[in-house]
Amino acid sequence: MSESALTAFWIEGPDRRGPLGYGVTAFSFADALEIVRRACYQLPEDSSTLRVRADIRPGDIEHRFVREHMGPIAVRGMWYPFIDVGFGS
Repeated sequence: MSESALTAFWIEGPDRRGPLGYGVTAFSFADALEIVRRACYQLPEDSSTLRVRADIRPGDIEHRFVREHMGPIAVRGMWYPFIDVGFGS
């Protein structure tokens, strides 16, 4: 697949004690969920409880803290919480 097939997702879970959200760039929503789970974050099996925004851009994220501490959004992987470039590839 080409890089143009990548989509940036912002995923918020139902647990208010968890991270503000998960920023993931992936080939699909299912791929994004797998990347988050591989990073050892717990997501509910029922994805209908998640708030998901696709084609997100840094300026679309309301949380200033996230924008200041995110990794690169243009490559496949988790960019918030930022772990490493290419993580989950």
